[in-house]
Amino acid sequence: MLHGLMVPRGRPQPLCCLPAVACRLSSSTANDTFRHVTPARGAADGPCYNSAICEEPATHDPASPTPPDTRHAPGRIGASMSDLAGARGAAAAADRAVNADGSQGWQRIGRGAALVVAGGWIGYFLFTGMPQLTLEVYPRTVTLHILIGALAAVYVVWLAASRRLPGGTPLDLALLGFIAAYAVATYTSLYWRVSLEQTLMVGAAIIVFYALSGLPGLTAQQLARALMLVGAALSLYALWVVGNDYADYLRLTRSVEGLHASNIFPPTVPRVHDVSDNPNILAMLLVLAMPFYTLTVYRAPSRWERVAAAGGVVVGAMALFLTLSRGGWAGAATGIALAIAGAWLTMRVAEQERAGRPLRWGDVLPRGLTPTAVAAIGGALALVAFGTLAFLARSSTRPGWLFRSSLSPREDAWSTGWHIFRDHLWTGAGPNSFGLLYNQYSGKFPVHTLHAHNGFLQLADDTGLLGIAALAAVVAAAGYMLYRTWREGAVEQRLLAVACAAALIGFGVHNIVDAGNIWKAPAIALALVGAIIARNYLERPARAAATGGATRIDGRAARLARRLAPRAPRVALLALMVVPFLGWYRIDAAHHDYWLAMEHFNQRGDPQHPGAGAQAIAEMQDAVNADTSMMVYQLQLGQMQATAYEESGRHDSALIAAAVVHLRRAVALDPRSDLAHADLARAYQLAGHADAAAAEAAKTRFIARDHVQPVLMVGEVYEDLGRQEDAINTYAQAVSINASLADATFWQQTAFRRAHFGEILARSSLGINPCTHGAYLVAAHAAEPSSSLAGLVADADGCRLLVFSDPNNLTQRVALAQILMQQGNFADAFAHLEAAVRRQPDFGPARTELGRWYQAKGQIAQARRQWVIGGQLQEPESLLLLGESYPAGQVPADVAARLRALVAAGGAAQQADLISILYYRMKNDRVSPVVPLIPGGWQQAEPRLYTQVREALRRWQPGAPELPR
Repeated sequence: MLHGLMVPRGRPQPLCCLPAVACRLSSSTANDTFRHVTPARGAADGPCYNSAICEEPATHDPASPTPPDTRHAPGRIGASMSDLAGARGAAAAADRAVNADGSQGWQRIGRGAALVVAGGWIGYFLFTGMPQLTLEVYPRTVTLHILIGALAAVYVVWLAASRRLPGGTPLDLALLGFIAAYAVATYTSLYWRVSLEQTLMVGAAIIVFYALSGLPGLTAQQLARALMLVGAALSLYALWVVGNDYADYLRLTRSVEGLHASNIFPPTVPRVHDVSDNPNILAMLLVLAMPFYTLTVYRAPSRWERVAAAGGVVVGAMALFLTLSRGGWAGAATGIALAIAGAWLTMRVAEQERAGRPLRWGDVLPRGLTPTAVAAIGGALALVAFGTLAFLARSSTRPGWLFRSSLSPREDAWSTGWHIFRDHLWTGAGPNSFGLLYNQYSGKFPVHTLHAHNGFLQLADDTGLLGIAALAAVVAAAGYMLYRTWREGAVEQRLLAVACAAALIGFGVHNIVDAGNIWKAPAIALALVGAIIARNYLERPARAAATGGATRIDGRAARLARRLAPRAPRVALLALMVVPFLGWYRIDAAHHDYWLAMEHFNQRGDPQHPGAGAQAIAEMQDAVNADTSMMVYQLQLGQMQATAYEESGRHDSALIAAAVVHLRRAVALDPRSDLAHADLARAYQLAGHADAAAAEAAKTRFIARDHVQPVLMVGEVYEDLGRQEDAINTYAQAVSINASLADATFWQQTAFRRAHFGEILARSSLGINPCTHGAYLVAAHAAEPSSSLAGLVADADGCRLLVFSDPNNLTQRVALAQILMQQGNFADAFAHLEAAVRRQPDFGPARTELGRWYQAKGQIAQARRQWVIGGQLQEPESLLLLGESYPAGQVPADVAARLRALVAAGGAAQQADLISILYYRMKNDRVSPVVPLIPGGWQQAEPRLYTQVREALRRWQPGAPELPR
């Protein structure tokens, strides 16, 4: 049998009399490698087809990490036509011999099972969203940790059974340095507890890398197939999600106006959602997969793989487009272009080496293509790209799906990230500390700036120059491995190296405008690509024939001592594998107490759960005791105690005193948290410490800036303390943050607010901006006809000046149209609305007001058309007006369902405290409180529109569940 021709590990022997196939089978990855490079399957190369190599193998110490150098052997990756014909015959004979005993069939089944298991395991991490952005954070977090732990356990058991160490590539030392950089940065972090979570995730990704690159039953080609299969599944699921959204649009449109040629397309390009961690992260994953699809289409072992890869390119491109990630588009284009260029270069080099000729510029590139020509072509392409962008930027039509307002937040994040890096040059501010520091440096776009929006800048902020140096070492090691594989491997291995390089470069391009650092899916995907690089490097024929692809542990003392130095990094990596699980055990145990406490605290007041509140406080105290450095636990315990104090009639002074203690600890752990300062202000006020309460309220106002909930809460604190001027100014700040609060019923709940509401409005931005103030007057008059319109004429004149000075400010144009319609000037109002729609066809507020214009003109069909479009553009007011345009009892069910779903998901009409959710769930890597602040009257401060939506849904759907407040 051919299996008997396998060369024993570490003892290469001459095989000059064997056919080419037997020489190929002398490597530890013989069967799989040969299957992909045999000429019978389309390849015309392979180092073992060269008779000179087979006749005179280089001697090599299996303990040495350096394989014998065969780069200068003539015809190293090729063979003559007669050699290829002989190889084909030998391949056929080998297949018959192997299939005779059935072992090949079992091997294929085993490889297929390994591929399915690996792809499914990876797919879970890439498909599911970040646990922090779900309601069930603790169970999902523990699930991720269990899955990584199971993989690590299997890997360690295999290492012990086979007497091996992890790794065995140049990446070992570089990754050890990378771990050290994160460990030092965590130790010196401004908030080490937050940084620890991110560092443990990095460690988990490195464990995944070593397991995927070392476990038996997998090859580089199989891992590449796993990446492509998962990428295709992600793409298909993304298209399914968008398809369902489109079907919802069609149902709504059919129920309102019927379908016809003019309305079968939605008003804007729908964006993928609820796939992987984030739409931009999904784009990163597809950027990594696209070069592999491209080269598989170009050259694959079988026709069905080429067809499947072509399908992957199509669905991947469609899904990538629907992520609306412009950085992803650029990264994918770069990766695909480099993959094609690398494949061309690889095949030309192969032809030259097959002919035994030295490599020259003119031999590997098309005739007449000089370096000058290459530069000219690159310049022309850049000119076309930037010229197109410049044309689009100046275009009169700027659809929101393409010109999303994310450039300004990115520029602000880049500037902030640069300043953080300069202030923490050597070891950074600590992993995942950007979001905690952002308000101190800027705070202009709190919802958009969880990270630096540049992966390299994010790493610099996290780990400083030490981390940048560690990343450079990892890149150098990976580049060296790719180069060695490209120079020494078979053609399929070379092309796989090209795909890996193109994928990583495309990923790097995308990370110039986004940061995958804080998300789980890119970490696992990069670990997978790294495993492909490592396996491909170890599967090089010369390396495999010499060492068998891994170093085996020998128990003899002399050889152990001689090999100790090169093995030290691998031993250290093996020892470090336990660290993430020890850290997670401590963290998850405390989180479990926190999770139980939150569940029970939400059940307080329920007759079926007596004593739930006291039990919740005790469990939260256990969480605090187990993890005293977790700011969220301290904050939530203080909130629970203060809430219990209020709900029990303010009798237990020990309870409010304990709340003050824990809230002060929360502020000490995170001095930049506006929520912590606001809660402490309320606790001080409840405890009777007026001056301390006022001081914390002032800090809250300064830190919160554009975060309306804590500002409203400390406004109540000032009001309860009797500090009228401070209360008026604070409430004015809240209205300036969110002008829709101006018509909320909140202002009618106390005598003080009713009496001073005019002053509050005058001191807010509504008193400064005539467009905003005029729109408020119109909205208030529409809700309450007795409301005064005094000052509307002056607002109209002032708003005209603002629109004239900034004609592309669509919000001000729409506000002016609202004012003009109230004054009866419908012609000018229509001109402004038409200009807004022409400038941005998918600007929802313009569609809402345009529907009002048509309704005022008695053109109800056209009005409903505009409101259908507005509803598709996430405008709940459009859906409210659409439903109200029908007689009682005749509102289409699809209209009500769409409005309910939109508001429940946090539409514009709802006061969803998104900033608080993001602050806790992303910046602290754990669940946010259900109520981020001590309950109070601030919870009733919702825009009148939301109240109207609630009442309308009650009328449209009697008996339906109430929307949560």
